[in-house]
Amino acid sequence: MKDLLLITPPFTQLNTPYPATAYLKGFLNTKQISNFQIDLGIDVILQLFSAEGLQHVFIQDFPENSSPNSQRIFALKDQYIKTIDQVILFLQGNNPTLARQICSHNFLPEASRFQQLDDLDYAFGNMGLQDKAKHLATLYLEDLSDFIVENIDENFGFSRYAERLGRSANSFDEIYAELTASPSFIDQITLKILKENWTSFNPNWFVFQCPFLVICIQLSEVHNSSKIIIKTPKSRWAVVSRIRN
Repeated sequence: MKDLLLITPPFTQLNTPYPATAYLKGFLNTKQISNFQIDLGIDVILQLFSAEGLQHVFIQDFPENSSPNSQRIFALKDQYIKTIDQVILFLQGNNPTLARQICSHNFLPEASRFQQLDDLDYAFGNMGLQDKAKHLATLYLEDLSDFIVENIDENFGFSRYAERLGRSANSFDEIYAELTASPSFIDQITLKILKENWTSFNPNWFVFQCPFLVICIQLSEVHNSSKIIIKTPKSRWAVVSRIRN
């Protein structure tokens, strides 16, 4: 059992994660307070963008009137499933030799994002093979993201989830409707990973860096014996017990 489970929720910047829970973990370690830290953003993305994850993506209900771009991605689904694990390993720095294959334009399936390519030789030069491959791999992931947004979860994004609700809402009705709706495909992945972690570590406290209420509500419904801590961007850490009340 851990005293605290420190959670960075999805989706904040994947390549520049917020340091709040990392700093807090370091401080707690100096006080011999048992704790464990997870970044749900990275965990959810790695689960979603895997061969198994894409298989689940492509068996979801697929609308017949989808865009030509989505139809192309769906037609190339076997190639996406075949290549996704290698691409993620490359982007993590664990498979650098894949860069040459990626830059050959014969390895990755290509959809609409690749129509935006500029002169890559001019942009990256002869010595920029790794950077060029990372750029192409990013376009590949953005194609998959476009497919997910159009056909599965319109709120999905690599760095911001459901941002439109905060930017355009003039009342809480739409936000409340989202909070009380059935979990989306992305929600199901998130909650599955979260449940695996709280079952494994059985913490006395959950510590969230940001007020992601959907996750907090789910936790409060199944973990009444634990307390939840939320850190808002402009406030101190706040303790929330039985948040649904």
